Amino acid sequence: MSSFKVRPSKPAAIFGAIFGVAILVFGLVSNLGKSGGFLWLWVVAGVAIIAFNLWAAFSRNGATEVVERRER
Repeated sequence: MSSFKVRPSKPAAIFGAIFGVAILVFGLVSNLGKSGGFLWLWVVAGVAIIAFNLWAAFSRNGATEVVERRER
């Protein structure tokens, strides 16, 4: 059985990280002065998007999925 790692191109992953920063900034600016669970959930989601995309872009093993091919 052979397996292949699939990962996005660096430009696509970096664009995803920039999109995550935009989400984070939008959530913080629109909820300025408010505190609550939704704001923290928004921040955690934004940081997770940024971290995942940067990991996929710059890690040697930064594969987002593994495709396995079974040989008969």
